[in-house]
Amino acid sequence: MSEKLTSIRGTAVPLLWDNVDTDALVPAAPHKRISGGGRDRLSEILFYEVRFSADGSPKPDFVLNKRQFAGAPILVAGENFGCGSSREVAAWALQDYGFRAVIARSFSDIFEQNAYKNQLLPATVDATTYGKIVGELDRSHPTTVAIDLIARCIEIDNTTIGAFNVDEMGLEMIVNGMDEFSLTARYILDIKATQQKLADAFPWLNSKG
Repeated sequence: MSEKLTSIRGTAVPLLWDNVDTDALVPAAPHKRISGGGRDRLSEILFYEVRFSADGSPKPDFVLNKRQFAGAPILVAGENFGCGSSREVAAWALQDYGFRAVIARSFSDIFEQNAYKNQLLPATVDATTYGKIVGELDRSHPTTVAIDLIARCIEIDNTTIGAFNVDEMGLEMIVNGMDEFSLTARYILDIKATQQKLADAFPWLNSKG
């Protein structure tokens, strides 16, 4: 069981790129260098190839290296975020960095499921809401974004911008701090009742002959 999460509030990082793949999120070469260090070092290599120069120094123009976005819990991306391979480590790295939510126009299906499993909210928004968010983020000072997981809406500076879409069971896991196993356990009585109904209706299914 993880901590329950019903709202996320803080600075949003505008990384408005389309088709950000898992190899860009967690490049293989630097990942191999820290593979013995566990999941708690993945923040070091998130977006490594665009975040750092060849000598390992931070690139000052990359958005994650800008001081005003330090500690931001929300990332705003574009279309098809998390595409490419099915590496769950991509969701781990975002979470280890401190992100609790990614707002995007769309997500790769596998990345989206990996995000739910790891208490990272993949919030999908329509074109209108996305345009409003991007417009609000285009300011000289960081914008405060609030995501209400219960009402399923996004606010900026206390003004509702629009709704977001999520998978029902995925959201339930995040809101209640559950993984897939604990979520399934909530329905164990229903599962057993259904199994019994099937056994009564189709007794030959349990036949050993």
